Amino acid sequence: MLSTLLLVYDAEDPRCRRLVDRVGTCDRDGLVVSFPHLNAELVRMAPELAGLDYLGKVYSLDLASREVRAQAAIVPTLLRRLPLWSWAQGPASLPFVAKLVFGLLRR
Repeated sequence: MLSTLLLVYDAEDPRCRRLVDRVGTCDRDGLVVSFPHLNAELVRMAPELAGLDYLGKVYSLDLASREVRAQAAIVPTLLRRLPLWSWAQGPASLPFVAKLVFGLLRR
């Protein structure tokens, strides 16, 4: 069973908001929870994410392993939680594919 993935993003950046919106429409199982980086609950829930540079960036935190990833590195773990896209997690583990997918999600 997959754990919940917390996505933390720069709510002022339209590209970050687009990525979070797209993920939200594909997340049928509720395995991805999104928070803008200025949310007061964030520090309590995820102290690992405190003090990071959020300007135009997206971070993820696996709530079971507490592993933090940033930008394109979030793509494989993110796709694993989206039923329609889980098939793509293998190719997305290649850095250049992850960067391409991350860029497409933000457009």
